[in-house]
Amino acid sequence: MNKRSEHKNQPHKARQYFIGSAGFTLVELMVTMVVLGIIITSLGGMYYIMQDLAVQSQHLDIATRAARTEIEDLRNSGYDSLTPGTNINFTSSLPSSLPKNATGTVVVTQPLSGLIRVDVTINYTDFNSPQTVELSSDIGIIGIGQT
Repeated sequence: MNKRSEHKNQPHKARQYFIGSAGFTLVELMVTMVVLGIIITSLGGMYYIMQDLAVQSQHLDIATRAARTEIEDLRNSGYDSLTPGTNINFTSSLPSSLPKNATGTVVVTQPLSGLIRVDVTINYTDFNSPQTVELSSDIGIIGIGQT
């Protein structure tokens, strides 16, 4: 017998082999879909959290830069222009990219003769959480120091 006639006589065996071992069952497909659904939902939640953290980080950076800018403005105005015991409100000069409720204040003190200390505070609320940025700098008659 030739090989062609052998296969002709046994068509059902070959077909049974392929039908029984190939493909996925309906249960396997359903389990896979449920697992993938859980994974995709988790990734979506993580993406949302990462977006919120990025916005919070950006606000913190902007507030820190605004506080440094205010300290530089006070340094540029000079030692003699600062009066100990003065509170300065610079809320109107805060960047508009900060949340709308942001406030900026400066407290001027004199810890030592010949030395003025400026404490800059920026307060804002980010995602219902109060945030504060505090920077301080010493401005002397003959020099500048930052803490």
